[in-house]
Amino acid sequence: MKITFKKVALLAVLSLAAVSCQKETLIDPVSIACEEAAVKTVVYTVDGESYQMTISDEASWNAFLDWLFALAEEGHTVSFRLTNTMQRSATKETVTFTTNNKEEAFAWANDMVLNGYQVTVQYDEGTGYYKCIAVK
Repeated sequence: MKITFKKVALLAVLSLAAVSCQKETLIDPVSIACEEAAVKTVVYTVDGESYQMTISDEASWNAFLDWLFALAEEGHTVSFRLTNTMQRSATKETVTFTTNNKEEAFAWANDMVLNGYQVTVQYDEGTGYYKCIAVK
């Protein structure tokens, strides 16, 4: 019986030693690609009432601007700016753009707001002209 116990104990020790000597299989690290979304936080006013919205993608941004232009076409005065833009100067720079082409007004307003301006859009239904004013 002593010999059987010794044999089992020796076999157990040798098995543990054999297992610990084997090469460890490494699992390849999983690479995760994160796409950085361009998040915009915009402060806007409609007829003097202030609101704030966070927009996470370009399609939502364009839909938001379409909505603001639709409000302007209904006779509302809309104004908007991005919150991450800072006033750089004590003097205010004002740029005015007038057109009867909605796409031109849309593109101009988009460019100006992305360049740090606060943009106000008004639409004159009688003449069909958009008056866009950018202030920095």
